[in-house]
Amino acid sequence: MLKNYRKTMLLAVIFVTVFFFTFPDAAFAEDIASSKIFTGSMKLFEDLGKALMIAGPVAGVPILAYFWLRRGAADEMDQKSWNKRIVVALISVLGVELTGVIISVAMYYYA
Repeated sequence: MLKNYRKTMLLAVIFVTVFFFTFPDAAFAEDIASSKIFTGSMKLFEDLGKALMIAGPVAGVPILAYFWLRRGAADEMDQKSWNKRIVVALISVLGVELTGVIISVAMYYYA
């Protein structure tokens, strides 16, 4: 039992040491703002924020139009369920838009 623990700890120390010497930017946090991983992640999040702001209304408007049409053709009992679906769809579209704006603002702040 003790031998397995020592062997595991030795392997962990060797792995961390090799990692630190292989990737010194990640290990010692030197100039992380210019690393490829950081700049690539920033661009990815910027694009994600823009895509959410575009895709939210594009996906939400047809769904809302469908729900409104179905509500108009429904009887009194079904109109209540369609009203709930419309409210959920509106909140979802607003949530997607808000998420896209928050991501874009955060990435603008860090850029």
